Amino acid sequence: MQTTKKSAVLTALPYIILFIFFLLAPVFFKTRSWLNSFIMIFVSLVGACSLRTISLSGNMSFAHGAFIGVGAYVAGVLAKSFGVSMWLTIPIGAVAALVLGLLTGWPFSRLRSVYFVMGSMFMGVAIVQVISALKITGGANGLTGIPSLGKTLGVLFKGEGWQRLFEKLGVGSVQLSYYFFFLIMLISLVCLYRFEHSRIGWTLKALSQSPAVAASIGINERFYRLLSVGIGCFFAGLIGATYAHYNTALSTNSYGMGLTLWLIMYMMVGGKDHFLGPIVGAILLEIINQFTTILTAISGNANVSEGFVAFSRWVGTFSAYSPFLMAAVLIVIAYLIPGGLVSIPSVIRGAFNKKRIRKGAAALEGGEGDVA
Repeated sequence: MQTTKKSAVLTALPYIILFIFFLLAPVFFKTRSWLNSFIMIFVSLVGACSLRTISLSGNMSFAHGAFIGVGAYVAGVLAKSFGVSMWLTIPIGAVAALVLGLLTGWPFSRLRSVYFVMGSMFMGVAIVQVISALKITGGANGLTGIPSLGKTLGVLFKGEGWQRLFEKLGVGSVQLSYYFFFLIMLISLVCLYRFEHSRIGWTLKALSQSPAVAASIGINERFYRLLSVGIGCFFAGLIGATYAHYNTALSTNSYGMGLTLWLIMYMMVGGKDHFLGPIVGAILLEIINQFTTILTAISGNANVSEGFVAFSRWVGTFSAYSPFLMAAVLIVIAYLIPGGLVSIPSVIRGAFNKKRIRKGAAALEGGEGDVA
């Protein structure tokens, strides 16, 4: 019993640490550039974890970035062109991504492995091309003038009591947006975690191990694969719709194949076999991706030395080399830690166990020699 409780605490500990850190982050990192970097991490977290939900069935979608764009554009168009409230556009954007995911996923639901990848890749490109061809979405020029998330939240808390409280705490529109994203991220991750550890999640894992065996015991392969696509697309659309109101401007270039490849990279670096994997991968790689922005934010402090300011400018000048740093991280993990960063503790435990077994075997051999 104690072993089970200890295991549960160890499992929950990383989540508790991350929760406390992101909850208190605005207290210590008050500048807009810092908070914007954290918000991008939240978007990446939800995107990567929702993509992993689809991969539970054994297939990998290469259209996930496009579905984030669907949620963003549906919310943006409804808010700008039709004056729909943000409180409706965000859930509608999520539902639109879910419905489109089911409709486009139906023809490919019986495909597996590389054939599903090719079909989803084609679908992702087609969705982005259709969005860029529509006049109502701004076409290739993008969509601008979307009602701001910060202003909408400011109106919600416009009472004098709220204003005094926010002034004392130093909370502005950026901090309000940060905590709104934090709440959306928490809800998304809790729902995805519960989905993965439900009966349906275990069924999806069984389906990924052997579709033939799963079908032989009555599991409907098409239904469960579509269900995973629908759930993954819903949360992708949810975070996309939220980001549309935060950024207030959209471009189809942000939702192409590149975004999907980033999400896959978060999964592979963190560890695709664990729920914590995409979270760790997204945090690490987004920090590397936002490295120049973070250094610039630090160099803006009054007590920073001139040498550090010069270093931050030098790094900013050579920020074009950040993709090479990403590639180096991928290669190191692929060769040394194929299970991802979250598998490091188990690798260390395995090494210690092997060492202990060798010592035990050597002691036994030594004892037998003494007896002889």
